[in-house]
Amino acid sequence: MSNASRHLQLLRDALLVAGLAVLTVQALRKWVGDRYLVPTGSMEPVLHGHPQHGDIVFVDKTARAADRRRHDLVVVVNPKEPQKQIVKRLAARGDEHEACWINLMDGDVWLGPDAQHLAREQKDPRQARSMRVPWAEAPGTAASEGAIAIGGVGPLAGAGPWRLAASDARLGDRRQQLLPGPRTARRRAAEGLLPDGCLGTTRPVDAGCIDATGVRSAVGSDVFVTDVGLDLLCGELRGELLATIETRAEALTFHWQPATGRVVLWRDGVDVDAMVLPAGPAERVEFGLLDDRAFFVLDDQPARSFVVARRPEWNERGSGKLAGVRTLAHIAVVAEPGGEGRLDLRSVRVFHDVFAWREPIVGKRGEVGTWPRFVPPGRWFLLGDSAFASSDSREFDAVSMATFLGVPRLVLGPWPRGRRVPS
Repeated sequence: MSNASRHLQLLRDALLVAGLAVLTVQALRKWVGDRYLVPTGSMEPVLHGHPQHGDIVFVDKTARAADRRRHDLVVVVNPKEPQKQIVKRLAARGDEHEACWINLMDGDVWLGPDAQHLAREQKDPRQARSMRVPWAEAPGTAASEGAIAIGGVGPLAGAGPWRLAASDARLGDRRQQLLPGPRTARRRAAEGLLPDGCLGTTRPVDAGCIDATGVRSAVGSDVFVTDVGLDLLCGELRGELLATIETRAEALTFHWQPATGRVVLWRDGVDVDAMVLPAGPAERVEFGLLDDRAFFVLDDQPARSFVVARRPEWNERGSGKLAGVRTLAHIAVVAEPGGEGRLDLRSVRVFHDVFAWREPIVGKRGEVGTWPRFVPPGRWFLLGDSAFASSDSREFDAVSMATFLGVPRLVLGPWPRGRRVPS
């Protein structure tokens, strides 16, 4: 074989290999997985969006549409621009007969079999952890500075750990501070003021967030939220813990006694419920409000969880809402009689639930239908986590399951933000 023929054969082989490689890559992208640049902030903070610098997400195309459930993240064909794709959270499935109607009220999703029988969706506090929106954290970025403090001492600073000492206030004194009269007087003196000796938020928690880049987003910062909580990584606790979510209308406090495992829920300083959990210390303490229920969880264990539904008689004037809500979250340590009281903390995170919002969409050009909405069989109602910056089913209505492209699994880049996408 001449050199020319040999070179021609090598060229043909190289072109064949290159062609097969291109076909293989295209086949993998179509049927196995592909990457997707998140272009907008509609899914903050779980996914950071920007036209050039957004998260680059690996989309798993082997996932089946039939396996998707409420709260799953999905990538679908963009109904407004079919040549593009979007990522949203699945809020309702039309093939779930008990939940084919949807409404958005009081920041929550309401579902039911018809428009007249809707109930607030109530998520499990542990299973819904991936939907928590970080509002402030310590240690944290500059976006959290000044948002978490110890009343009478000042903001948390540095990398920690921090020590919260028991103040001179005894258990009875703490109950008195949470009564409506003293609580209202404190708030009138300075909005958001923490009780002395308490660690918590220095101002009411809003619907904003700390995004994936560590920056505080202004989106939602003018809307205050109710479903708020604290996530604490703890060292040694000596004494008893008081964990409070406080609004203008009420204060709900979990009184935890590690030595006995007993947890008592106070409302405005008065006992309303109690449960005995396994006794002993805990490294992680989580508490808050979620979907009209108060929860207290130790070490992410079902056996050490206490969840209490808010009672109708607790609502102001029976309206079902907490009028003028401005939510604070704080903890305090009470010393045992004759003993020392303190709690060592390695980290503190303030979070709120994903906030469902529909009022700004009403009357918007292109609005589809009225509320509540019917979700037909074979269709999905999709919402963005950042409800104030999302184009989703509130605007273009439910989408066909056939438009499903895959599930976001990993953030591939930019490299400092690489991470697994919470499911």
